[in-house]
Amino acid sequence: MSTTELYREHLETLDRYLGQSLERAEKQGLPLEGVLFHSGRAEYYPADDQEIVFRAAPHFLRWVPLNGPEHLVLARPGQRPQVVRVQPQDYWYDTTPPAESYWEGEVDLKEAASFAEGLAALGSLNGIGYVGSCPEAAQEAGIPTENVAPDRLIAPLDWFRAYKTSHEVGQLTRAAEKAAAGHEAARQAFAAGASEREIHWTYLEASDQLEWEIPYGTIVALDDRGAVLHYQHKRGREAAPGNVLLLDAGAAWEGQAADITRTWARPETDPVFLQLLTGMDALERRLVALCTPGRPYLEVHLEAHRGVAELLVEGGLITGSPEETFEKGLTHPFLPHGVGHQLGLQVHDVGGHQAGPDGGKVPPPQDHPYLRNTRILEPGQVVTIEPGLYFIPMLLEPFRSGPHKELFDWDLIDRLTPCGGIRIEDNILCTEGEPLDFTRGLIEGPRGS
Repeated sequence: MSTTELYREHLETLDRYLGQSLERAEKQGLPLEGVLFHSGRAEYYPADDQEIVFRAAPHFLRWVPLNGPEHLVLARPGQRPQVVRVQPQDYWYDTTPPAESYWEGEVDLKEAASFAEGLAALGSLNGIGYVGSCPEAAQEAGIPTENVAPDRLIAPLDWFRAYKTSHEVGQLTRAAEKAAAGHEAARQAFAAGASEREIHWTYLEASDQLEWEIPYGTIVALDDRGAVLHYQHKRGREAAPGNVLLLDAGAAWEGQAADITRTWARPETDPVFLQLLTGMDALERRLVALCTPGRPYLEVHLEAHRGVAELLVEGGLITGSPEETFEKGLTHPFLPHGVGHQLGLQVHDVGGHQAGPDGGKVPPPQDHPYLRNTRILEPGQVVTIEPGLYFIPMLLEPFRSGPHKELFDWDLIDRLTPCGGIRIEDNILCTEGEPLDFTRGLIEGPRGS
């Protein structure tokens, strides 16, 4: 199918989701005829005239790929969506209209020079709900407060965000292709002895992104900094070259995000760390294969901990059986985060803890508080799978004097601590059959480094 045909089919699906969402809202006492989706409004740093980097509201982006302030989509079930593209007249900033795109012929597109002009072009908004980030804009549109982003409407819209259309899978794939190009270039830069800062710049150039276009800040961690899960700095030549690189970096295409992590190590790196790296890659492949319909995502997470227990015992870091290591919770300081999350218009996409389309929460287990997804895997869901194994001194310290301290080989752990950690992450589509990994085919795992 062509991009236009996929988008047309996508709109039909969104229309169905919208109808179901409005039906659920009405059953809970909120009758609405449609929804005004707002891309958002420009915001500024306090006491400054510099804009904060703008990102369109995700629910708006799901209808049209317009990343700019004040755009509108008015959607009523069974009707062609009305889209207002706001192009202000300005000479401080470039407001040149974008090139004509595949989606424009599938909607009722209107042009406006301001938000107020856009509202006027849409006509009556009686019985319409507002979904966006700016209550002031809803007030300007005359939408009653009780109709502004009500939970009874947002809950089903969030729930349905997890089910990707073929059009969205195509967008995710394009994002993954950009990210993969960046990862390969970064790997080569690392092999050539580049610094974190240089690797970051290389990644941006190869993935064809400016700093403000990436969906999240790149994690470019050499050696021990790989044990800082969201390491935010970019050190220069003083920290290069490194023996180990952990690179967590993504890309976006029309709002949909890719989220890929690779860990590479030089051949002269500690052989036990290299063994763990190879084992982690095999474990990640095993976890990906579990992303099948009907399986609780929690099962995948717990299997990641069982796999890490195997690696710790096989590597000689812990004495005993993998089963005992898992049952005693000895994997927790080595894998303190969840095995992954929902992925889409936001990197950590909404609805991961949602109990159902009417809302409610399914919290993660008390001893796994950072698991971001507790849903049952179903066809159409896109998730990340990202097991890890890290040497984090502050998490390991309590175990040095704990009841199981004799089970740890502390000399070996201290020897490996300068290596930082390992994380391998791919993006997975749950299908009716085998899971589709649409990032691994683009860039190899650590055994190909």
